[in-house]
Amino acid sequence: MAAVATYSVPYKKNFYASLPSTTRGLPVHLGGDPKGKNILYCTGNSVVIRDLSNPLICDQYTEHQTAPTVARYAPSGYYIASGDSSGTVRIWDCVGADRICKLEVNVIFGAITDISWSPDSKRLCVVGDGKEKYGRVFFAETGASVGEISGASKKLTTCDMKQTRPFRLITGSEDNSVQWLEGPPFKWKKNLTDHTRFVNCVRFNAPGTVFASAGQDKQVFLYDGKTGDKKGQLPQEHKMGVYSLSWNADGTQLLTCSGDKSVKLWDVEAQQCVSTFQFPNHLDYMQMGVLWQGDYMVSLGLNGHLTYLDKNKPDTPQQVLKGHNKFITSMSYDKANNNMYTGCYDATVTRWNVDTGATEILPGKGHTNQINGMSVQGDKLVTCAMDDSFRVTPLAGEYGDSTSVDSPAMDCSAGSGDLAVSATMKSVYLFRGQKEVSKVSVGYSPKCTAINPASNIAVVGGGDDFKVHVYSLGGDSLKEVNVLERHTRQVTSASFSPDGKYLATGDQKNEIIIWSTSDWSIVEQGWCFHTGSVKSLAWSPNSQRLASGSLDQCVIVWSITERKTRIRIPNAHRGGTNVVTWIDDKTVASAGQDCAWKSWDV
Repeated sequence: MAAVATYSVPYKKNFYASLPSTTRGLPVHLGGDPKGKNILYCTGNSVVIRDLSNPLICDQYTEHQTAPTVARYAPSGYYIASGDSSGTVRIWDCVGADRICKLEVNVIFGAITDISWSPDSKRLCVVGDGKEKYGRVFFAETGASVGEISGASKKLTTCDMKQTRPFRLITGSEDNSVQWLEGPPFKWKKNLTDHTRFVNCVRFNAPGTVFASAGQDKQVFLYDGKTGDKKGQLPQEHKMGVYSLSWNADGTQLLTCSGDKSVKLWDVEAQQCVSTFQFPNHLDYMQMGVLWQGDYMVSLGLNGHLTYLDKNKPDTPQQVLKGHNKFITSMSYDKANNNMYTGCYDATVTRWNVDTGATEILPGKGHTNQINGMSVQGDKLVTCAMDDSFRVTPLAGEYGDSTSVDSPAMDCSAGSGDLAVSATMKSVYLFRGQKEVSKVSVGYSPKCTAINPASNIAVVGGGDDFKVHVYSLGGDSLKEVNVLERHTRQVTSASFSPDGKYLATGDQKNEIIIWSTSDWSIVEQGWCFHTGSVKSLAWSPNSQRLASGSLDQCVIVWSITERKTRIRIPNAHRGGTNVVTWIDDKTVASAGQDCAWKSWDV
C-alpha cells in the first residue's frame, strides 16, 4: 500500500513532477503514507504522490474541479482524502489504477486547509475557511456527521485526530486559539489560549501522549494528549512565525519550520533544540511545511523546493528536489547531455536529467517574466520572455546577458551555428549569438517562430492576419519572401522537419497543415482531431512523425508516411498541453498547465 500506484494512462514512460504550491504567510500541510515511503502534496489542479527514495516514481490525481489545497492518506493506506479551494472533499482509492472516488462531499463554503483521519480510517475531520462554519467531522463511507466542530470565531487553519484511545480532536484557528474536542460524537470542551497570533499547525504524537501547537507568535506549546492540559513550551528560538511541525515515529522528537528560514529538531522531553538546519537568508527560503516520514525529514521552502534534511550534517542536505509549481511554457532537449530544459510562467528555468530526474535551477540573474521561447543550440540555450528580452546562455554556466527587444517576446527559434530568430508583439529579430543583426517591424501580431535547419529560411505565424510569413535570412538580414494563406484562425505553432522538407503549422481553432518547403504547396490539411488551440508542434528526429500539444489537454502523434494513423494521448496535462518536443524517435516529451512534464513511449 506504500507503493505509488499509477493511472492507467497509455504510453506514459516517466513523470517529472511539479513542486508543491506555496503562498507567503500560509502554512503548507504535507502528507505522507502510513509506511513512510511517499510524500503527498498539492500543485495547481493536481494532487501529487511521490516516492521519497526515488522521486521519479510519482503520479498525480486530477479530478478536482477547483485547485486542491491539502491531501491526507487514511491510516489503512488504501484511500486518500483531498480537499480543494471550493470546500469539496474527495475520498479516492490510491491503490487501484483507476482512482475510483468513494465519496465526494461539500464540507464548507471556502478553501479546505487541513484534513485528519481517525485511526480506523472511518472518520475524517476537515477544516478551513467557511462562512457559517469552519469545519466538519463525518463518516468516510456516507458523509454523515460525527459531531460538531465549534469553539472558533475565525478560519480554522489546522486539525488533528488522536490515533489512540480515548479519542480526541484538536483544531487551530486564526483567532489565536486551539480547540479541544472529545468524542465521538465530537463536542467542543474548551479553548486553549496560550498563543497570541494565528495557530498554524497542531499535531498529536503517535502514542497520543502529547500534542504540540505552532503559531505565528514564534511559539510551540506542548499539551497533554489525554486531557489537553498544558505541559510546557519549547524555547522561543525561532525568530519568525512557526508554520509547521512534524513528529518522529516514536513521538519523542519534533521538527519545526519557520519563516526565519530555518528548521529545528527538538528533544521534546528535554524541551531543547538538538539541531538547527539553516537556509540562505532570502525570501525564497522561508520554510512553509515540514514532514518526518520514517528515515526522511523533508522541508518545503517558499520557492517550492523540497529539501531532504540530514540530522548528522545539518549544513548539507541529502538532496533538494527542484522544478516548477507554476505552469510550464517552454522546453527544449539537450541530446548531448541527455538533459531537458523547461521554462515557466514565473521565469524559472530548470535543467532535468532525463534518466534520473535530478534537477538544477539555471543559476544567475535571468528573465523576470514568463518564458515564451526556448531552444538548445549546441552548448548554449536560447531563450526569450515577456520581460522584453532575448538571451543566449552557456549550458555549463550562468545566465547570459540580456538583449532588449521592443516589446514582449512571443517566441524564439535557434538555427544552425549561432543564428536565432525571435518575434515580439511588434517586430521580428535576427540574432547572431547575443548580437542583433537585423530587425523588421511588422504590421501583424506574431505568435510563433521556426527556422528551417536545412536552409536560411524562417517563418513567423500571424495572430491577427491568420497567415504564415516566410523570411529569408541570407546575408544576416531578414526579408519577407512569401506569405502562406490557408489558416482561418491565429497561427499558434510552427515547426520544420529536421530534414528541412516539411513545415507544420497549427492554429487557434484546431487545424494542423503540412507544407512542402520546396514550393510551399500543401501536403496535408484538415488534421483537426484536437478540440482546442494547437499550442505546440515538434517533429521526430527522423522527420517521420509530428507531435502536437493542445489546449484540449491532449498530445497527438501523427505520421507523415502513414497519414491516416495517429496516436492520441488523452488528458496528458490537466488544463492544457503547452509544449511538446522529442527525446528520440520513439519518445515524446510534453509539458503543460499542471506544472509538470512527462515522457511517452510512442
